[in-house]
Amino acid sequence: MYTLIIMSSHKNTVRQHVIGRGLLLLLSCVILGLFLGAIGGFTYGLSQKRQRVSTENELQARMEKEIQQLTQAKRQVESELATVNEEMTDIRQMAKKIQEALGILGQGGDLNVTASSGESAPQQPDISALTDAAPDTDEQQLTPTILKEELQALYNYINAYQQQLLGYPLILPVKLQQENGEQHVFWYSSRFGWRNHPITKNREFHQGLDIKTRAGVPVIAAADGTVVKVGKSGFLGNTIELLHEISEYKTLYAHLQGYAEGLKVKEKVVRGQIIGYVGNTGRSTGAHLHYGVYDMKKERWVNPITYIFDQKPTFSP
Repeated sequence: MYTLIIMSSHKNTVRQHVIGRGLLLLLSCVILGLFLGAIGGFTYGLSQKRQRVSTENELQARMEKEIQQLTQAKRQVESELATVNEEMTDIRQMAKKIQEALGILGQGGDLNVTASSGESAPQQPDISALTDAAPDTDEQQLTPTILKEELQALYNYINAYQQQLLGYPLILPVKLQQENGEQHVFWYSSRFGWRNHPITKNREFHQGLDIKTRAGVPVIAAADGTVVKVGKSGFLGNTIELLHEISEYKTLYAHLQGYAEGLKVKEKVVRGQIIGYVGNTGRSTGAHLHYGVYDMKKERWVNPITYIFDQKPTFSP
């Protein structure tokens, strides 16, 4: 048993309370529990705060890392974009050089030889498509869409010009290179113009070009066109005539040994297509191809050599 004495300084009174061991133990436990609870609460709060701070620091570190990665990715994209812009600018400059070249040459490079010789040459397609394809972009940023429009216009122009050129007789009308690798030789045995005929010995105007080569060598169409004649034609023997609508020319292939299988009038042919074979029919002294080019606008035969750009003109001794 314990006695608790409480004295009052005001009334000078004394109170005594008897406290048993059980009550004292209970009070002690309560006080200890409150103390431990306070310590536990403080410790838990501190732990939560530390955990929150740690999480915030971890989140901040992660965000800084992601920001750094995004910054690096942004720099890489900017670098790649700058490279792409430089490449697009280079492509545009090349396209402009091509446009300038087409404008300067006018008739497609070597075709100026035809114009300078007094013969008609392919007309240039309308170049306005190149300038109207997109607005003036020198003062605004070049984009893939703008570049695509510019290149598409240039492609359309070149493609149209190429299709037009296919209608002009601009190649040697014999196929010298064979599939087996054999290469046939040729020469020009008689040129266009006045000559003494090898058979009649009379002086007369030769309206074509005689291409001397082996009998049986394939004869090919000099340009895209339509077959307008297949058959014998007097002194010219077996002949083929082609009409080239785009260029308004006709080409004549004479003294043929024979014709390509199935070739008939009104059939469409393309440049390089086999239409017949070199022969010695009609009034001829040996196997050769008589090749003629007729200008329908001028209504006269013209010199075929002027239109052959893939072989260097040579003549027999």
